[in-house]
Amino acid sequence: MIKEYFAIAFRSVLAHKIRALLTTLGVIIGVASVILLMSLGNSAREEAANQIRGIGSNLIFVNITDRQGNLPNDWLDNIQEAALIKDYSQLISSSAVYVVEGQDVNVSISGVNDKYASINSLDMSLGRFLSEYDLEYDTPVVVVGSKIPSLLFPNQEIIGNTMIIKGMPFTVVGVAEERGTNFSGDNDMMVYIPIRYAARMSGFSSINKTFYIEANSEDNVDFTLNRVLTYLESIMPSTSSYRAFSQTQILGVLDTLMSLLTTLLSGIASISLIVGGIGIMNIMLVTVRERTKEIGIRKALGARQSQILAQFLIEAIIITTLGGGLGLLVSYLGTLLITFLTDFNVLLGLDAVMLSLVFSLTIGVIFGIYPAYTASKLEPVEALRFE
Repeated sequence: MIKEYFAIAFRSVLAHKIRALLTTLGVIIGVASVILLMSLGNSAREEAANQIRGIGSNLIFVNITDRQGNLPNDWLDNIQEAALIKDYSQLISSSAVYVVEGQDVNVSISGVNDKYASINSLDMSLGRFLSEYDLEYDTPVVVVGSKIPSLLFPNQEIIGNTMIIKGMPFTVVGVAEERGTNFSGDNDMMVYIPIRYAARMSGFSSINKTFYIEANSEDNVDFTLNRVLTYLESIMPSTSSYRAFSQTQILGVLDTLMSLLTTLLSGIASISLIVGGIGIMNIMLVTVRERTKEIGIRKALGARQSQILAQFLIEAIIITTLGGGLGLLVSYLGTLLITFLTDFNVLLGLDAVMLSLVFSLTIGVIFGIYPAYTASKLEPVEALRFE
């Protein structure tokens, strides 16, 4: 019997192909929008997470916000063993502007120590990073990001060349591998110099303001952070004088924000699914009216109300499922187009596909019930008389 209902429903849909296609447009747009937005959100969240993990998931960031507050030179040495600290680097950030072919080029300057590269998983494509010797004897050397050579030293040997930074000459000893852009900016437009030079250039009286701290393992990040916070609380005047947080905390906050944004956008896109459901209900009511005599004949021949209801409900579900399938196809083509036009790799998420298809099927049931119920309640005599 169910096979017969599906056969009748398919014949009805095929008899009005254009109408069925137009009816499913709302569902197609809704399903495609929800899948694309959820997939974009999930892909963006994964990309951000990978960038943070690439920097180092066992990193802790400490910043002294009090202008008058400074940390002792040996504060990390005193707690290093107890806090399970592997390495650390101070950080002083500034920037410089270079004019290249009439255009301003902004270069970020990072004053760091020799441990910074290993802490931040910074690999070299040419040359070397800053050494302990450079830090101890204040050697004027610089390591540049991957974009700097082609912008500031076109058609020149970069290693051994001289780069002027805020009026001071520095010898280029290394070129970092390409790292791309993340929440901290364009990593490929950074230069790294010994931290005491950066302090003098920026007018800092102390180099102990900002720190990158590496815990000895990812499992001990929270323990290390708590030890650092305990020490800071003991020597700083108030908790507002400093900030300390881990990369895993950043990842958690980012994950929460991206999930909320994805949910919000998907909820907005779902409205078109509801609009599509209303369109299906309207068409099904028209279909019931067109087939009133057919319903009367079937009832006169002994068809039960449940059979009439099932026939029209199945037809509504078929139309919605068709829209869901086409919406899935559109969303897949959309991900291919976005990936082709941009460097952002969008992958269809199974959760997004399943949620959208189940939602579209639910819409078909909800908005198909009323027309199906209306058809099942028709009296045979009145239906046969209908013109």
